[in-house]
Amino acid sequence: MCYNKFGVCVEDVIQAAPITSNEYTEMPLRLSAVQVNDYVLHRQHLTPASRGKSVLAVVRDIGPLRASPTITPYISLWSRMENFERQQLESALYQERTLVRVPCMKARLYIVPSADYPAYYQATKPFLQQGLKELDSLLSDVDPEGSAPLHSEELAQRVLEIMSVWGTCTAAKLAELLPALNTQLLHDPEQPEQGYTTLGARLLPAMCAQGMLVRAQPRGSWRSDHYSYATLSSWLPTLDLNSVTEREALRQVILSYIAAFGPVTVGDILHWLGSIARRQVVATLMELSNQLARLQISGSQGDYFMLKDQVPELLDYERPGERIVGLLPPRDSYLTAYSDTSRFLEESYREHVFDRAGESFGTVWVDGYVVGIWWPQIKEERIVVRFFEPMDPEALALIAEESFRLGKFLEFSSIDLQMGSYFEGDIDAEGFPAPLLQTNPR
Repeated sequence: MCYNKFGVCVEDVIQAAPITSNEYTEMPLRLSAVQVNDYVLHRQHLTPASRGKSVLAVVRDIGPLRASPTITPYISLWSRMENFERQQLESALYQERTLVRVPCMKARLYIVPSADYPAYYQATKPFLQQGLKELDSLLSDVDPEGSAPLHSEELAQRVLEIMSVWGTCTAAKLAELLPALNTQLLHDPEQPEQGYTTLGARLLPAMCAQGMLVRAQPRGSWRSDHYSYATLSSWLPTLDLNSVTEREALRQVILSYIAAFGPVTVGDILHWLGSIARRQVVATLMELSNQLARLQISGSQGDYFMLKDQVPELLDYERPGERIVGLLPPRDSYLTAYSDTSRFLEESYREHVFDRAGESFGTVWVDGYVVGIWWPQIKEERIVVRFFEPMDPEALALIAEESFRLGKFLEFSSIDLQMGSYFEGDIDAEGFPAPLLQTNPR
């Protein structure tokens, strides 16, 4: 028998009860929240010793990257890689095209490995397919000025025909070539006070959700969200979105999620996927039972699951001797991956970290726990850090060092760092630190 430093038999753990339709007959392994926090930080490449070197490898390890706001994927990788440079992500997205920016979970923008895009597309397709239907509902209220009624499918086909001739286009260029895209639509007919948008601003993202288009390189700086668009068939000509079935896709996506964020609960998986029925998730976990181990975490309720082949690594993992601090960007996947964040975030601080839509602000981490929020003020070349509780001098010094390092990455010529205690005035009436670079939830 092989016992780890906690006195747990590794062989027994690997044989932990699988997920079956019957009641569990074996006791699950019980772990402390500290053990789990330390290990997941390591898996997420958020410790100095676990920093990654390959953009593609890191994205595969940590789950898809949130792609909005535009700075988020850059800072997510900066937090997890050795000497990360922006050009590494841009090369993977636009030259090598080993990564692609697409809508998937909850129709929000992610950066996923191009080879995995069929799985994410098929797993989330039922939710994404609603885009064109919703657009047709909006178009039904539009007066086409005596011409034939507008239909999203016909417009989408005309966009594809134009792009077959012109190639990659900006939204402005497409609107010039197809003036119907300039048609004004209410953002929300039930809330007309929100104003108007254009048909193109709704149609092009909907076409991306349908797997017709992809967002290509944006115009302007790396912080810009003025994307150009390309047809999927020209951007990734060998990719077949129908190469996997919906069932196979769900297995692949759930397995990837557990590998990146485990231990997780069924509720966490449902929260992550957003639009999948519980019965589908449970059925998929049963199919994957031979690859999963069941655990419990002290202080948390219910059963957790992780990959069996990761259990020995978790049990043997030892926290590094040095303090671990980090700055994660708004909507980083690690914050938004769990339905229950109490393992690393005090419940009383949750309302200060998440907005009304459930999206996270930029967060400050010390030794595996969220201790505050941060945000950049680009024009002022300022980074603002707010702590929920008093910090010890060593932690303050390390966070200041990390903040200056981030300011350099953001190309601030003279970094103004403001650190202090959190107060309600930091959050505006809409529930956002002001100013954020972008607040588009998708």
